[in-house]
Amino acid sequence: MRCRPAILAFFIAFPAWAAAEPGADGFARGEQALADRLWEVAAMRFSELLDDPTLAAGLRARAELRLAEAWIRAGRPAEALVLLETSAVGAIPEAYFWRGQALAGLGRFAEAVDVFGAAFAEPAPPHRKEAVFTRANLQLSLDQSEAALDSLDRLAALAGAATAAEARLGQAEILLDLGRAAAARKLLPQAALIPAGAQPQAAFLEASLLLAEGDAASAASRFATLLDQPQGQTLIRHHAAAVGLADALHATDKPRAASDSLLDFVAKHPDSPLLDPIFRRLLAWLPEQPSATDPVIERLAVWCVPPPAAAPGLIASGPSGAAGAWPSRGAAGDLAAFALFTRAIALHRLGAAESKKEARFLLTRLWLEQPSHFLASRGLLEMGRWLLDEGDTGRASALLDAVRESTHSPLLRGQAAFVEGRAAYADGRADHAAKLFDQAAEALLPPARARARFNAALARLANGEFIAIQAEPGAPADQPLQTELQLEQALAAHPPADALGLLGRFLDDHPGHPRAPEARLAAAEAALAMAPPDLDAARAQLGPLRQATPPPAGLPPARIALARLRLVDLENDPDAAIESARALIDAFPAEPAAAEAAFILGRNYFQTGRYNDARLELEKLAAAETDPARTQAAWLLAARAAALVPTLRSREEALGLFDRAIASDGNVTGLARMLKARLMIDLGKLPETEEFLRPWLDSLAAGDAQRLPAGRLLAEALAQTGGNPAAHEEALAIYDELLRHPDTTAAQHHELHYLRGRILEELPKAENPEQTREAEALDAYYSVLESATQPPAEWHYFELSGLRALTLLENAQRWKAAIAVAEKIASFGGPQAEDIAKRAQGLRLKHMIWEE
Repeated sequence: MRCRPAILAFFIAFPAWAAAEPGADGFARGEQALADRLWEVAAMRFSELLDDPTLAAGLRARAELRLAEAWIRAGRPAEALVLLETSAVGAIPEAYFWRGQALAGLGRFAEAVDVFGAAFAEPAPPHRKEAVFTRANLQLSLDQSEAALDSLDRLAALAGAATAAEARLGQAEILLDLGRAAAARKLLPQAALIPAGAQPQAAFLEASLLLAEGDAASAASRFATLLDQPQGQTLIRHHAAAVGLADALHATDKPRAASDSLLDFVAKHPDSPLLDPIFRRLLAWLPEQPSATDPVIERLAVWCVPPPAAAPGLIASGPSGAAGAWPSRGAAGDLAAFALFTRAIALHRLGAAESKKEARFLLTRLWLEQPSHFLASRGLLEMGRWLLDEGDTGRASALLDAVRESTHSPLLRGQAAFVEGRAAYADGRADHAAKLFDQAAEALLPPARARARFNAALARLANGEFIAIQAEPGAPADQPLQTELQLEQALAAHPPADALGLLGRFLDDHPGHPRAPEARLAAAEAALAMAPPDLDAARAQLGPLRQATPPPAGLPPARIALARLRLVDLENDPDAAIESARALIDAFPAEPAAAEAAFILGRNYFQTGRYNDARLELEKLAAAETDPARTQAAWLLAARAAALVPTLRSREEALGLFDRAIASDGNVTGLARMLKARLMIDLGKLPETEEFLRPWLDSLAAGDAQRLPAGRLLAEALAQTGGNPAAHEEALAIYDELLRHPDTTAAQHHELHYLRGRILEELPKAENPEQTREAEALDAYYSVLESATQPPAEWHYFELSGLRALTLLENAQRWKAAIAVAEKIASFGGPQAEDIAKRAQGLRLKHMIWEE
């Protein structure tokens, strides 16, 4: 089996340009995206660079060439070709290579072959080897095998020994495909001349040659070795070795072992890219009249089991019969389609009415479950044939019409037209049959084309016709006036740290002073007011006051109690704080200290999850309090408590409490707005959230720090408006604005890019609403990784963005790019680095992508 090199099968690495050159940083970013195989991101980087009108001409041309490359790799060859043919990029020596790739991507294979012919010029042009291999591959696609052999022969003559050996291997592979094993054997290079990277290809060719030469036993041994030693092989070639081993076993008259080897391989590799040739062999090796208990038919049933539905009880019974003999959770995707199709054909061969009925049922399932799979149309074609053979020409014609209208395969369309032509002819509609045979002849290949033309002629014949203070130094201690001045200065000092220092010095100098208790209480209050509080200092000063009997004269007992309450509160002992607060309120209900105690009581209720108690205490405080700041804080905390009560009524009431906090208009008004908006979003009140937030956001100046959280909330509400692209576009515009805000931190950049990406994944393209802006989403996620030169301050959105980019690439089966992104994320050493590195290694092993 030949594993032909695909167009763009080689990744070209390019040197970085001088960092001092203007625009070089942007160019390097684009090249890094190319190196990570993120073609659409690279295209965006080079396009951004080219938007700079001051870009030097030389760098502009190089950027245009790289943009063309990115477009080609991203599947946009038409735009790349226009750029290559209308800019100064043509003067760059390697431009021919990309022009040829663009033409090939457009399906203009013959023109691409001519362009790649420049690879034979002297001196050696860039990418000669890659160009010639691509040229030969195109020639094979044009059914020009001899020309492909000639291209590789010319490369072998012009290149060094290693490349020449690779060219000879390519020639041998073509010859082997052509059935010319003897000629292939003559061209096979000596083992010493073959470069290490090509050794697996040579080993595969040797095994294939042995099989073609009739030495199936030796071939089987070589293929088995390739299967057991995958290192260095491509995924397709490794899987092709499994097919080769089965072919060799079949050639040694071991058909059961051959089929079992393929079935075992598929069980281990259900997403193999070679399912088509594998299942073709399984079907071909089945007898024309198999036994109902044939092991192949029974094992295929495993993959035909529909994905399991949720069990209605605690125990779900497994399938019975053939499917129950093999452990399975059903199959999905290609494997299920191939299994359904192959088992259906095999069952139909049994000939029994029940088997034929099940065969039609399996093909119908295939059509209903996977209508876009190419086998779905083939299944309908087979059913059409069966119905026609059974004389049911009406149903046969209806199925064949469905095939011709649904399939994208001209060949399949032609086959359906041919079979439908037979049905029409059998129904006596010779004129319609002739037209169907003409359509079949336009799509089919020889010799079926000739048969279609012959049948068209017969039909016409039947129809009768022919397609982020210090006080002055203290006076001597025996001077009462100076001592009083020292104390007054200490009591008035600010900030709290300075006050604590001066009060401590006073107490050290005058420990028996009549006002020492007052100084101690003030020092404790200062210690508690510091940021962070000095709890040890507060305890040291409050201890003597607590032990004083009777209490110090002149000091308000409520003030002492409040200081003690503050200390307990800061010691993070909520139960003790609640008890102390209640005791203060009960002892001094009319004192100002009671209001603060009530607030502390409510807050500790809140912190211990007693939200209803917190709300009741705080609402009562807010309604009676005369201090505006405390009033607003109480309303706000009451609202938060109500919002956390797990009932819809309480959460709805919380919205009114937030409004009371907002109406108080103090230092936390903005916070109250944000918390209310958060709750509204959580309650699903999206239009109301937009109506509430938009006027506030519009009233904030461009540099106002509140624009960040306010905009973030409004964008979130807009983004959750399902089925509204305009709302999503507005959310995207808000995120873009917030990224430019001067106060946006690196961590916030990560979050905003992540949120942008999630929206872009859902937004349709303006030019094609059937497609989403997934490439821009990938760019948003990748920009988080791209901007990091060292481990970030935050990991959550950094890794989340990287993982989302990785998921998109995996979903698109872009394994090399996925590995590059996974390894980039892991390289920063974040919390998930080890798992992500394992994920990258797993992708390498699964898809046989070896370290370069």
